[in-house]
Order: sequence, then C-alpha cells, then structure tokens
Amino acid sequence: MAFKINTPIGTNEGIITGAYVRINGYDVNKNGNVVFIIDIFRDKDATEYDTAYIPVIHPNKLQSKEIGSSLDIKMTKRIAYTKMITKQVDGIDTQMEETFYKNVSDLSIFEAKSIFEVGYEKLGEKLASLYGEENIETV
Repeated sequence: MAFKINTPIGTNEGIITGAYVRINGYDVNKNGNVVFIIDIFRDKDATEYDTAYIPVIHPNKLQSKEIGSSLDIKMTKRIAYTKMITKQVDGIDTQMEETFYKNVSDLSIFEAKSIFEVGYEKLGEKLASLYGEENIETV
C-alpha cells in the first residue's frame, strides 16, 4: 500500500507531481509512542532498485520538509489513580486520599487493526491535511 500525491510538492530534488509515499517501518516504544518511517519517491518505479542496498540510503529516496521523514503518534490515555498522602491540617499531620493523573500507553487500537492499517490511516490524514483529500490517491 502507498499514496500517490496528485499535486506538486517540494522535495530536495525540486517540485514534483505524482510523488509516491509509503511507510518503510515503525518503532513502538513502551511509553506509547509509535514512530512510522516514511519513504518518498518520484513515482512507483523509483522504488525498485536492482542491486542490494541498505534501505535507509536507497538512492531514489526523496525528502520533503512538509511531509518529513517520520510520523510520530502518541498512543496514550490519561488515567486517574488515588494515593494516601500526609498533609498538615491546622498543624496536625492528617492522612488523606488524593487523586492524581498520569498518561500511560494504550495500544488497544492494535487489537482491531494491524499496525500498518493504523499507520496508513494516520499518514493519509496527514497528507490530506497538507495537500487536500482530493489530491491523495491510495495505490
């Protein structure tokens, strides 16, 4: 799966139309951040390279400041928890329960969808916000 951008975009090799954008990989860390690595090519044919290469330095990859090279998504939820604390009330140490909040990882979305489904959904949203939904084609 990939996206084709049917409008001119700026890249390190100038303005191109018909850019081919795909997810190369991802990294999920335990604090709930997911980072999708984005590849941009002039077109689908540019993704093919006959000899062995290291994917990070694919000779046909392009860069776009607007799109970036990665898509960071926070997969967290805010939870409340209570804790017994000691506070001074009128000069007397008093035990009381207080509520605190913290963000914890929430990767439950991956129970219903694969990680690539989620990634392409978020990448499609980003590209549509940058270039207009009418200019983004799923290929």
